[in-house]
Amino acid sequence: MRLLPTITILCFGITGIFSLNFKSKTYPINITGHLKESRKETPHIGLNFVTVFVKGNNKLLAKTEANAKGDFHITFTPTTEKSFDFFCTGIGIDTILVASLKTFDSDVMEMTFNLPIKYKKNTLGKVICPKCNRSDKVYKIEYGDAPVTTMHINKSGDTSYSPIYKGIYQASCVVEMAKYYCYRDKIKF
Repeated sequence: MRLLPTITILCFGITGIFSLNFKSKTYPINITGHLKESRKETPHIGLNFVTVFVKGNNKLLAKTEANAKGDFHITFTPTTEKSFDFFCTGIGIDTILVASLKTFDSDVMEMTFNLPIKYKKNTLGKVICPKCNRSDKVYKIEYGDAPVTTMHINKSGDTSYSPIYKGIYQASCVVEMAKYYCYRDKIKF
């Protein structure tokens, strides 16, 4: 009679051991980063007071400030994120995407981010979004005094407004670093 309870306890013990072993453990990612301005693309604005932040699943994971040389250190612990998007913002810099990564080679890395990001083009010469890797919703940004906004009314009567007019993203008169906008991901780069 005593053998049956012992077997039952043993089965629960083994189940508990297996459930502990299958939990994935994540370690913090430590990045020493460097911002590098592309003088051909934009005028020199300086890197003072530039904030670098990383988002995963549209949630802020970490943020830090770069020093006057553009150097920074950022640490975050990934959980279930599918991609990690690095952004910059600051004086004279709108919030722009500087990198989008799916994985990391190591938990301690050194990375250089170009401001603005180096654009890739497909075989048709269209700029590819660095986040979704597609070009069908990428628009060139045009800066001007009176940006045009278009109104869209869907079948149910809901109204939405878009800054895209005649295939160009209409931006304000403040000229920023970003040259392109992805409508799918709602990011400038």
